[in-house]
Amino acid sequence: MTCRSCNQEVTPDSVFCQWCSAFLPAPGRGAKANLFRRWVAMAIDPVIAVFMYLAALLVAAVVGGVVGGEEGAAGLSIVLSIVFPLAYFVWFLTLLPKGLTPGKKLLGLQVVNHQTGAIPGFGTMFLREIVGRFLSGLFLGLGYFWALWNKNAQAWHDKLAGTVVVKTT
Repeated sequence: MTCRSCNQEVTPDSVFCQWCSAFLPAPGRGAKANLFRRWVAMAIDPVIAVFMYLAALLVAAVVGGVVGGEEGAAGLSIVLSIVFPLAYFVWFLTLLPKGLTPGKKLLGLQVVNHQTGAIPGFGTMFLREIVGRFLSGLFLGLGYFWALWNKNAQAWHDKLAGTVVVKTT
């Protein structure tokens, strides 16, 4: 097989060109995502959630202190500590059908089907992000490290869902 982007010979059953990192099934979809960039995107997701929770507490303390004293601050902090993380969760769920998470969106990464390059959809992304990440984390995170040795940079959660991560162009 020859890469359509760089015209070099490609290893059989590989979905990325080892010369130019182009995604072979759909070259316009993007190129192979760097593993460090993928890790940063994965780390950003819970950081945003924690930031939203802390922001809710800060807003509640400032507004509650100005408006209603201690009782007002307590009630407002409870409401905001539920609303802000809930808003993040809704944002997370709306990105899943697009093959994204908040961290991936911020870093220009996207999850695609490894055979066709199609966007996986909500069910596949839920399987990958929730069930698959749990499995990848078992056995001291061996499932995440698997991407280091896999020629298509697929961790266990990618293998389970039949996906790869591309850096969008």
